[in-house]
Amino acid sequence: MTDGEHNGEHNPEEKKLGPQDPETVEKELEEVGFVAPPDGGYGWAIVASSFLINMVVDGVIFTVGKILQPAWVHGFNISEASAAMTMSILSGFYFFVGPVASALCNVFGCRQVALAGSVIAAVGFLLSIPAPNIYMLYLTFGLIAGAGFGMMYLPAIVIISQYFAKKRSLATGIAVCGSGIGTTVFAMLNDVVWEFVKKDWQQFLVYTAAVTISGFAAALLLRPLKASQDQIEKVAEIVENYEQHKDKVPESPSLSKHNTPFLSSLELHTAGKHGNGVHRNGSVKSIIEAVAKDVEELNRPLARMDVFYTGSTTNIAARSRTGTMNREEAAEHLKNLRENLKEGTPQQYLSKLELNVADDGTIQHVQEKSVMRDIGQALKNLLDRQLLGSPSFLLLALSGTLTLCCFYVPFIYLGNHLDKIEGLTVAEKSFTVSLIGVLNIIARIGCGYIADRPEVSALVVNNIALILAGLATMTVPFYTAYWHFLAFCFPFSVGVACFAALRSVIVLELIGLEKMSNAFGILLTFMGVGAVIGSPMAAAMKDYTGNFDTSFYVMGALMAISGAMCIPLGALRKWELNRVTTSDAKAEVELQKLTEEEAKAI
Repeated sequence: MTDGEHNGEHNPEEKKLGPQDPETVEKELEEVGFVAPPDGGYGWAIVASSFLINMVVDGVIFTVGKILQPAWVHGFNISEASAAMTMSILSGFYFFVGPVASALCNVFGCRQVALAGSVIAAVGFLLSIPAPNIYMLYLTFGLIAGAGFGMMYLPAIVIISQYFAKKRSLATGIAVCGSGIGTTVFAMLNDVVWEFVKKDWQQFLVYTAAVTISGFAAALLLRPLKASQDQIEKVAEIVENYEQHKDKVPESPSLSKHNTPFLSSLELHTAGKHGNGVHRNGSVKSIIEAVAKDVEELNRPLARMDVFYTGSTTNIAARSRTGTMNREEAAEHLKNLRENLKEGTPQQYLSKLELNVADDGTIQHVQEKSVMRDIGQALKNLLDRQLLGSPSFLLLALSGTLTLCCFYVPFIYLGNHLDKIEGLTVAEKSFTVSLIGVLNIIARIGCGYIADRPEVSALVVNNIALILAGLATMTVPFYTAYWHFLAFCFPFSVGVACFAALRSVIVLELIGLEKMSNAFGILLTFMGVGAVIGSPMAAAMKDYTGNFDTSFYVMGALMAISGAMCIPLGALRKWELNRVTTSDAKAEVELQKLTEEEAKAI
């Protein structure tokens, strides 16, 4: 069975062959042409590939800094802050490139983008080897390698949404566990390699590039999900049936081609290949060839509104905007949904906003589109006025910036506090980072469980986890025993895992599904800012004070604040929605009064 054959239950012959209005036909075409996630099969190879890519990307980002930054400080005779800027640019561009990477996935496919990303990142590390100064490393190690990592990470997450719906939470949970495994493995392996290369950071970069290019092999498994030949033929039959009967359908003055882009495009691209119910020579074959391109367009990654949602799609309706409800309202919402929807049935969420609709209302094919146009649209989405004008969304975005300020600091600088304890081996010092990785895996599995429980507020869980992680980070300078550091790993790991795993669920709770793609891109940008400024700020405080105590106080406080500031988000969002509703109602009353006055004047 091919990837698309599970849609075989759609049989046009079982549907009435009489005249149908265009919007009904559009809906039917979408149902038949949409490749529903198989929720298994080759999808588990996709999960394995995503797991390995996450293992490589996060394994490198979270672990190489503690080795390379001290080497750059001594090698280039620079400050801690200057050395930290290299790692921060790497992690920052990992986030910044997200919107562009999503646009590239839409044009070229997830596999091609991930393959290119692995090559770009590896080349960035190799170009860093002859770097004469730290400024060259900002470009090669930071910008180039960081952009490559972003191009590896985003496709690995997006493609899971194409292969999984009902089991998406499980699939995503397994895939992102690669981050924890990578952190655990490379935290220990890096020390061995560092000793093997005699603490030569340039040789260590060869090893880093080799680890990165291994992601190329994993990316080869990211096979795109395509419609079956059977689906394409059924779409062609529906179009032919519509063409034969459309003259009998009364025209609707309110109907626009922009309401039926899939049908309008199919009509345009199959024009001249059939006529009056009589097939011309080779018409069936030529129609199918034309239809195949439009079906491919319908199944582009960003055509799915839920592409960035990491939970099961069976819970999307139950989760949507529940962050603006109190406990009683949310319970009633869930009760109504369970009564009206078939339990455990994945829903289909297509977005016409992400289809490349031309001025004539038709869809432009992938081959006909401009790459720069898609990238331009992705960047335009970062300026979504509705989201940027929303106080609740901006508060959520700002909290992400503050969280990322602290996010990487313990991974890089916890070892400096461990130096206060005499007699610790290199392996014991590295074990703390490895433990964070192991606990991160367990916490992410727990977050997957929470994501599939609509009655549990993801926002509340996230806020508590971040506050506790921040407070724990602030206590690090007071630790005097090794077990203190091991205990710290528990709250910090949970905070990191909850932030990473529940972000899309929180967006769904507060904003809803319609704006999720735009919101995801904006949040990545805000998080990128935090990633860029966080580690250099911590290092600058060390340069000024002579130790990292103040750094952990401040960065821990920022993480705790990032959780605390989100506590009123639900109430704030509810106030926003009520204000909009009141404003619309007032405008409607004023318009009605104006109409009545005009009528009296006449």
